[in-house]
This record gives sequence, structure tokens and C-alpha cells, in this order.
Amino acid sequence: MHRSLLEILVHPITKKKLQVDANKCASEGEIVEGALHSPGRKSYVITNGIPRFIVTEDKAQKQTENSFGFKWRQSNTYDSPQFRMTAQKWALQRYGFKDLKEMSSYFERRLQILDAGCGSGFTTSLWMNPQWEGHLWIGVDISTAIDVAQERLGSIKNTHFIQADILKLPFLENTFDTIFAEGVLHHTPSTEEALKSLAFLLQKRGEIMFYVYRKKGPIREFTDDHIRNIISSMPPEEAWNRLRPLTKLGQALAELQAEVEIPEGIPYLGIKAGRYNIQRLIYWHFAKLFWNEAFTLEENNHVNFDWYHPQYAHRQTEDEVRRWCDEVGLSIVHFDVQESGFTVRAIKG
Repeated sequence: MHRSLLEILVHPITKKKLQVDANKCASEGEIVEGALHSPGRKSYVITNGIPRFIVTEDKAQKQTENSFGFKWRQSNTYDSPQFRMTAQKWALQRYGFKDLKEMSSYFERRLQILDAGCGSGFTTSLWMNPQWEGHLWIGVDISTAIDVAQERLGSIKNTHFIQADILKLPFLENTFDTIFAEGVLHHTPSTEEALKSLAFLLQKRGEIMFYVYRKKGPIREFTDDHIRNIISSMPPEEAWNRLRPLTKLGQALAELQAEVEIPEGIPYLGIKAGRYNIQRLIYWHFAKLFWNEAFTLEENNHVNFDWYHPQYAHRQTEDEVRRWCDEVGLSIVHFDVQESGFTVRAIKG
């Protein structure tokens, strides 16, 4: 942790200034080991140069934390050129950037960026290259994936890393002009409260960018909850292995290359009329059996694990997301709707 970061950190509960006790420094201004404390309050350790503000006692949140800590350490299941290229294309499409240069330039112009729930830094690494010349980027994650993010991005100028809960972040109101939360808010006890927590930290005229899951049809919702209730109770490695048969079923269905014509829409199942690939019909309306033929088996299994193992994985309606933004004074300037979820860019004030 660089001492300059201390200037904007506060106690996550009281919002009082913190003091630092440094036990080990790597270089001038860089604290590797130590503690942060506020008089009369719990101290928070600094290890590997990362302040650790973990205060949650929520068992489901702890399970979700452990799930992502495990997942993001499996770099061989998501860091291939093909996986990265697919993720880049999807992110650009959803957030409304024409190419990576435009996306990177956008962030370079921002003054104080919070990447809320940055995981291993994978999504940020799609647009942040080693020569990035931005002002301040702070990656926060509740899990030990933050250490992976530091390994990935820590050598880039003006990047900082904090382990903390989105619902109890160690910052004051109006700290950031940009907040990015890609696929994170729904992995908390409340998507709505997580959004409101981040909006509190956003400056007037600042921009928040986030992606949240969309509520699916009734059969898919039932199946997802049924499988999640079983899988989320397992240790991460066991859950990963138990999901392989589901992933292989997605592969088998995809390899059929079969289609079916739905002559009339079935609104009570959320199915519209039209021609469907069999695998995608089942995927969107009956069970998430993700399969992309360009990915390896383990990369496809990574996607299914990401969905089924975290205990918290809320799904929202469009009306809910728009109402939550309105309630905290966020004016939506970009709203991308896909089968999987909603991607939002909104300005505060």
C-alpha cells in the first residue's frame, strides 16, 4: 500500500480517519506489512501491501467470497487469448465503446476510478495495458482474488488494491468520479443496497458503470436455484468437478447443431416465437448449460461455476434496475439489454 492511498481511506464503519503502523516497507512510501487503526476501533491489517477491510459476518457472503477467491486463482480456465478476445468483444458491445482504445482513453481521462469487485483484475486487464497513463485506479474485492489482481496489474502506475466488502467500503461520500462494477452487485446480500452503497461514493456528475443479472423465465429460475442450492454447499474444488457433467451436456447439445421452430410464443415460460438452436433454447429457458466451442472444457466449466457456485447470485428485472437508479439520483445514459443481464451507465445528479 502506498502512503498516498491513506489520504482517502477511512474507517469502513465510522468513516473516521485512519492511522498507520508500518512494520515492513519495501521502498519509500510503500507499506508491505502493518496495520490501519482508528482510536477505540478494530484495527485492519496490511499484508502483501494490501489493506484488508473484511468485516462481514454474513455466512452466504463468506461463501461467495471463498467461491470467487478459488475461481479467480484458476487462471488457466479464463486467461487464454480466445477467452480474452470473447470477453473484450462482449464488454465493448455492452458498455458502448467502439474499440479498446476508446475504452482505455475514457478511463485515462477520469481522475479517481473505483473498480468495485475487480476480482483478479481480468476485466480491467482487457483495456488497461502496461503503458496506461491514468490518474488513480483503486481495485477492491472481498475475496483473496485481490492478490491475483495485484499480481496482474500492480506494476502499472497509479494502481492500488484493497480487500473490502462493497457494502462497507473505507471511503467517504463523493470520493470517486468513476465507479466500475462488472458483474458484482448481484453477488452481495442485496443488489439494490450494493448499488446505493456505490452511488454514495460517487461525485456529482460522476459516472457509474455496472452489469447485473437479468431475471429469466420460471423454469430456468427454478432450475438455477435448485442446482445452486446443491452446488453452493460444496467446497469450491468439489463443486467445480460436480459441474463438469452439466458442462458436457451443454457440449453434447451444441454438437447436435439442431434447431427447432417455436410457432407461437409461450409468455408464461418467457419463450418467444422463432427459430432456436436447441442448446441455446435449453440454455436460456430451462438450465444454464453454457458451451462455447471456441473454449476448452475447463473454460466452459469456469463459466458454469461462476454462475452456480456463489450462494449470492440475484437476478433483477429492468423495472427494478431503473427504479433503483432513480431513487439514488442516477440518470441513465446507456442501458444495454441482453438475455443474460443489464449493462448500465449512469450519471449522478
